Amino acid sequence: MKSAVITGALSGLAQAVIKNLLEDGYTVFEGDIAIKEEEIRENEYLFPLDLTNDDSILKFYKRVTSYIDKVDVITNFAGIVILGSFVELPFTTIDKIMSINFTSTFKLNNLFFENIKAAKGRIINISSEYARITAIPIHGYYPLSKHAVDNYNDSLRREMQLHGIKVIGIRPGAFKTNMQGGINSAFDTLLASTKYYKRFLTRIKFLMTGELKNAKDPDILARVYMKALHSKHPKYYYNVKNSLKMKLLTILPAHLQDFIFKLFF
Repeated sequence: MKSAVITGALSGLAQAVIKNLLEDGYTVFEGDIAIKEEEIRENEYLFPLDLTNDDSILKFYKRVTSYIDKVDVITNFAGIVILGSFVELPFTTIDKIMSINFTSTFKLNNLFFENIKAAKGRIINISSEYARITAIPIHGYYPLSKHAVDNYNDSLRREMQLHGIKVIGIRPGAFKTNMQGGINSAFDTLLASTKYYKRFLTRIKFLMTGELKNAKDPDILARVYMKALHSKHPKYYYNVKNSLKMKLLTILPAHLQDFIFKLFF
């Protein structure tokens, strides 16, 4: 039996991947905060999971490993976007976004390591295009968490060479998911509440939300995921539908990027 552990399982990207895994003959063990009670379906095991709570993470691990000893692939799809200034939002904001977007991935991979090792399985970490593009004012929290995922991914990949475990990163661009769909409303809330950045936000909104108009179907990401899962020699990273506009901005020297953003203040 091939087994997959997928957390953040009810997200749009995860659901597309789970569909492909089931069609490929995998038994999928799923965790999500929106799952309120354990449910068993054909080749699917669904468990409640709060990634900000260590007891919940440990309970999820114990429930999954009560069914299986080996894990062929593990991926955490859970993620949140928080828009806002580093100096206007409470400092607890960083703890919240890091715990969901990065720390939970670290903890889950740590707990399931022996099970992955037993299967000579794969760890596929979900990063973002924002892990490698330039820093955007008022949109620093999410990229910061995804930079952490990339750095962790690189270190873990090199460690896992000893054990024959392949570690792969996927950097999605904009896809049609609940997270992407909530960015416009989050932006409007921020615009109404900011003390210092109303002018900046009003002027730059087209840049921060414009990519959403071109958001892609999650099935595209799922196909890349399956390629990363099955390839004999997978890439270290798969960049999936990343923004050309942001790539072009990123290649400019830092002082020119600063100048461009300053024009919006």
